[in-house]
Parts: sequence; structure tokens; C-alpha cells
Amino acid sequence: MLESERGHNMIDRAPIPLVQKPSFEDFIKTCTPLYRNSSLEREMEEKVESIVSNLLDFKSDKTTEELLAEFLKREPEFLGVVLAMANLSQEKFLRILTAERFFNHDYGREWNADTVYKKLKADSGFAVRIAKLFIEGKSNALLASQIADFYLRQLYLPPNWQEIIRDKNVIGNIVRKKLSGEYTDRKGDYVEGLLRTRLLALFDEYGITFTKGQVTLLGKEVDHVVPSLDEPYVLIMSSYMETTSSGQTARANEQQAMSAKLQEHHIRYGKKIAFVNVVDGAGWLARRSDLEKLYRGCDFCLNIATLASLDAIVLKYVPEQYFTKKEKPNVEII
Repeated sequence: MLESERGHNMIDRAPIPLVQKPSFEDFIKTCTPLYRNSSLEREMEEKVESIVSNLLDFKSDKTTEELLAEFLKREPEFLGVVLAMANLSQEKFLRILTAERFFNHDYGREWNADTVYKKLKADSGFAVRIAKLFIEGKSNALLASQIADFYLRQLYLPPNWQEIIRDKNVIGNIVRKKLSGEYTDRKGDYVEGLLRTRLLALFDEYGITFTKGQVTLLGKEVDHVVPSLDEPYVLIMSSYMETTSSGQTARANEQQAMSAKLQEHHIRYGKKIAFVNVVDGAGWLARRSDLEKLYRGCDFCLNIATLASLDAIVLKYVPEQYFTKKEKPNVEII
């Protein structure tokens, strides 16, 4: 196609609208505090049912300590169920194990949950020792000599734990509590998948590539870079959070610094790189000041409900030479 014909066709077509960044208050109104994905809900409920079914099938005629040891060895998730019944976090449990190891002159790095489960499976003596910690709690002589009473009083497994794991409704809720961290992580992955799906659709239609990695200009890793790390024209950072953490402030400050570098680059070299934040979830809404920093520190702030606007942003800011399958359309900011 001749250049004149290409330009004529672009003018004839109705322009694609690109909505400017709304006010912070209007952005808030479009947020989704608790995103619901039917596929994820179904997958997680199937996992809960599978774990509950295994729990209900558990049978043994061994002594109390050996019974609990055998239970802990059965499935990786069962340790989490016991921790939930004992009302003890995994993190605190690992700290207690570290204290016990130090008493035995083992000064190695702290174990993670996978390491503990592997040791439970491989070492019956270790499994019985862990079972005793739960059953004896604050009366365990070793623990009592090494760990503060405040923590020991949290290490309490109900004496009727065997009955509890037979109650489908009760144990189902315990399993859901245990899986809550995985559930929120998976939900974040699903939201990230929505973003990636849009970028893939743009690649399929227009041939615009994208990647992930460290952008030299920023000295930081960016979640999605369009079209390439060497020639970035659209930078996308994404975060969906349903709970709060101190890391949110650090993330907001870091992205403000990234935005300042992009502005400086634009002033110095005249190259406009669009910085897009895709941010949503009750965790960010609860940390309103950090969310506002993310909002201010970008050219476009999108969420789940407004993610479709990403198409027009990419089509607007990526130069024509990167449109390898279909010509660049006319995009107008409204």
C-alpha cells in the first residue's frame, strides 16, 4: 500500500477513543474490592473437597502421638490443617522449630514448610517429635525451657482434634482458612492473566510484541514492556491485593521514582513513554494514601473494570513500525 493511501485510510476510519485518566475519586468508584472468577472459585472448592475427603478417610489404631505423626505425614496440606486447629500461623510454627533446633545446636537456615513436610515423610522420629509439640504444647519440657510462655500458649491442639477432622463442615472451613493465602495469590495471577490476554490479542491483530524484564532506563524490572526492552514505549505495572502489607508503601514510593525518571527522560530526549498502572483490590483500597501515590505516579491508572482501555493506550503510543500485521489506527485522546 502506498504511503498516501495508508494515510488516507487512517483518516477515513473513525478514530479509536482513548479516555484520559479520570480523577482519583472517579477511579476509586470503578475499583473491584473482591474480584470473583468462576473458574478459580470452582478450582479452589474442588481442592477443598479433595483435602476434606482425604481427611475423612484417615484411619489409624495407633497411640495418640503416633496417630498425629502419621496424620502429619499423610499429605502436605495436613500440617496446615493441624496449625489451623491449633490457631498457630505457619510463620510462628517455623520460628518455634528454629528455637528447638538452636537448643540442639543446629544453627542452619530456617526451614520452610516444604522442608518440614519432607522431613516428616522421611523421618518417623521427627514426625513423632513434632506431634508431641502439638499434643503437649506448653507442658513440653524442651519448649518450656526455650520459648516464651506467650508463644507457647498459642501452641494448643484441641484434645478432640480427631473428632474435629471427622466433621465435614468444620474441617472444610479450617481447610479454606489454610488455603486463603494460596487463594489470594491465585486470584492475583488471574488478574494478571486478564492483562496478558489483552496484550496477546493486540499481538495477534497488529503484531505488537511485548515482554517482561529490566528496563535499563529505570534500572528496574517492569511487569510488561511494549514492544521490547530495548525500545520501550508502554510500561505496565500491575498489582491486585485483597490484604494489606507494609510492602505497599515501598511499592508506591518505588513507582513514583520510576515515574520521575520517565518524566526526566521525556523532557531531555522528547521521547514519550507511557507509564500504566493496573491496580485493584480491597488491600489497595484500604491503603488509600499508597493507592493515591500509584495513581499520581503514572500516565494512566486502570483497574479490572477499565482494563479494556489498555488497547487504545498501546495503539496510541507504540510507533507505526512495530505494527507488523495490521496498520496503526488513528487514536484520539478524549
